[in-house]
Amino acid sequence: MKFIYLIIFFCVISSSKLVFSQTIAVVNIQSLIEHNTYYKEIIKDMEINQEKYLKKFEFKEKELSDKLNDLEQSKLVLNEAEINTQIDNYNKELSVFTLTIEKFNLHYQNQVINIKQIILNEIFMLLEKYAIENQVDLILDSASYLIASNSIDVTESINKKLQNINLKLEYRKFEEN
Repeated sequence: MKFIYLIIFFCVISSSKLVFSQTIAVVNIQSLIEHNTYYKEIIKDMEINQEKYLKKFEFKEKELSDKLNDLEQSKLVLNEAEINTQIDNYNKELSVFTLTIEKFNLHYQNQVINIKQIILNEIFMLLEKYAIENQVDLILDSASYLIASNSIDVTESINKKLQNINLKLEYRKFEEN
């Protein structure tokens, strides 16, 4: 009877090693995206493109601020109907300006998301190829674990391959209506 238990024990031990012996790798996807040369270049170009709009927005904001100050001062001179008309006009202008700012911000947020998605797709293809070539069973993002050995971090290897890919990153410029 002890012999049977001993055989079962060795079978369980040997099969559990097969089940648990998986190759795991870790990659820092955020770092791969943010340190990508093409990503840095397009973000810099996007910021340069945004500057002309930001200057226009600052000018319009100053203009609206001046109108509000004029409106406050004219309350003493104008009758109530004229004041209400000016307040309505100011509120409409402010609403249009606020909507334009929101569209501007949303437009560039979406452009950055699209650019990151293109890079992320390339990273996934590289990781898939890496996993096949190196017989890796599981690849985790560095954001999804607490601590790991540097020996299983494949970020540098993937980064080198990613830098060799000529990414065609583009964005659409903001168009005011």
